[in-house]
Amino acid sequence: MQMWRLCGSLLVVAGIMSTTTSCSPPVSGMTGVGVDAEGHPIIVLAWCEGAAPPERVSVSHYEDPAGPLDAVPVNTPGSTYRVVDDVNFVAPPLDGRSASVRLDAPDDGWTVEPRPFELRPGVLYGAFGHQGRGDDEVNTDYVSFSAGSVATLTPGSVLVQRYDERRSPAPGWVDVVITRDDFDRQGRDHDCR
Repeated sequence: MQMWRLCGSLLVVAGIMSTTTSCSPPVSGMTGVGVDAEGHPIIVLAWCEGAAPPERVSVSHYEDPAGPLDAVPVNTPGSTYRVVDDVNFVAPPLDGRSASVRLDAPDDGWTVEPRPFELRPGVLYGAFGHQGRGDDEVNTDYVSFSAGSVATLTPGSVLVQRYDERRSPAPGWVDVVITRDDFDRQGRDHDCR
């Protein structure tokens, strides 16, 4: 009887591990936020050689009963926050290995669903590019941004997040601004498998 319990427990653990490791789509590039030459906010994408280009960019934010949040919520017992899907930008056929879409007025064949995007102050947004659906979905890395962080950017610069092990008081994600050329290069070489 003990052996059956042990085997059953191991199967449950193995099932959980396979579920947690296979739930997230593979990542094949980067997502960042910047501003164009006129100062309009843009999402920028760069993807790995051989990877299919993103078909969409999804933008969302966290919200609790009091309204939109300006920071990533801490997941604690009794937390009441949820993720709110704001918009999807649908890409035209993309070539090359990088692209951008203007957040406030998509152009060059990009469209937005279900309504135009509004970058509201005091709200932390997240965005990522994706291609395919279900088991065939492939994403670009996620980027977080706010109206305040976009306001600090200049044309040719891109906001991304990096994990900082030396961050005090605890390791975590920090904002980093890099050049568009560095972004394109890093996105094309980003953990490409």
